[in-house]
Amino acid sequence: MDTSTTPQGFEDLVGDRQVFFQEYFNRKPLLRRGALDGRARDLVSVRQLDDIVAMQTVSPAYLRIAKDGRGVPGKAYTRTVSERGAALTETVVAEQVYELFRSGGTVTWNALNHFLPAARHLADLFADTFACPSEVVAFLTPAGKDGYAPHHDPVDVYVIQIEGTKDWRIWEPVSGRRAGKASHRPEDLGRPAIETTLRAGDVLYLPCGTPHAAAAKDQVSLHLSVTVEPRRWRDLLADTVQHLLQAPDFDGFPHLADPADPADPGTAAALATLTGRLAELLAGTDTAAETGRLRRAGRARAGAGRPREFERLASADVLAPAALLRRSPVPVEIGPSDGARSALLVNGHRLAVPDAVADALRGLQDGRAVTAARFFPGVDEARSVHVAQGLTRLGVLETADAMRS
Repeated sequence: MDTSTTPQGFEDLVGDRQVFFQEYFNRKPLLRRGALDGRARDLVSVRQLDDIVAMQTVSPAYLRIAKDGRGVPGKAYTRTVSERGAALTETVVAEQVYELFRSGGTVTWNALNHFLPAARHLADLFADTFACPSEVVAFLTPAGKDGYAPHHDPVDVYVIQIEGTKDWRIWEPVSGRRAGKASHRPEDLGRPAIETTLRAGDVLYLPCGTPHAAAAKDQVSLHLSVTVEPRRWRDLLADTVQHLLQAPDFDGFPHLADPADPADPGTAAALATLTGRLAELLAGTDTAAETGRLRRAGRARAGAGRPREFERLASADVLAPAALLRRSPVPVEIGPSDGARSALLVNGHRLAVPDAVADALRGLQDGRAVTAARFFPGVDEARSVHVAQGLTRLGVLETADAMRS
């Protein structure tokens, strides 16, 4: 699918980035009328949801149905697929899903980004913005029906109305981020802070823990919810500590014996030494470099963007001498030289390369690009291209025009 008309930047959805993070993020809802006017249907269509539900092997984990504000048990729209009498897996039954929808059920597709390229592109946009995974969820509601009962989600939610219209009731978010999802009784919530109708192209931001409820109006409503759970400081600091703990200083196995046990090798004293060593490592951390590592690691976690690997490998086979190459985001460890060759560790592969190649890789760490013909200095063009091809196949190098999530 051509994603050129779908959101190309976070600002397409929320407007001015600085204003959003200063005034709305984690504070209060934001409604942007017509933010994706004329482009919302490029993300997903009702017809595409027909295609997905008819695939015959869709796991029940991807689809939920709610009716009269309550979830419908999965057994009402699933069956066990068998081959030669042996049960293989549970799958969604399209006919039963349609029947429940006709009778007023809202159909929810989880992780739509696992199925549709445009939804994957949207998830990548949020993963790039927040350096953490995101998920795209589709909600299809029959005309004149409520979706789920008033509830709050333990994540930030960015709503994009795709087709039809939907009435929303939104209550004030509570301070702090609530753990878990929870339903509410309207009488306990009081008067909504916002009552509005979303139309195709409208975007609504709901901070984590914002109680809300929605109902379709006079036609079928389709909207997407992009869910994001940014990492807290404790998550980032725990990641930093785990990274530092990879040092050989912490490889030993303590014997946690009773202090009175003569076999105790001084565990408390050893722990004091190691906590002091960890404190030294923390104090010496290059925070700018560590912030970059945390950002890259967050963007690469499960659920974030994935490269077009088949296309990348195919292009490496026909790498032209004039092709511009740069370092990819793939982590590479360059070891010391033995006088002629240096060790590389990349994606679990260990290899030795001429020192000139290792120096060339170091020289590209600042984002610069070089042609394949000149990547390996001091050798002829054909050999330089050959070495560049090998490192491109391993993922160490990429063409300078390659898309990055």
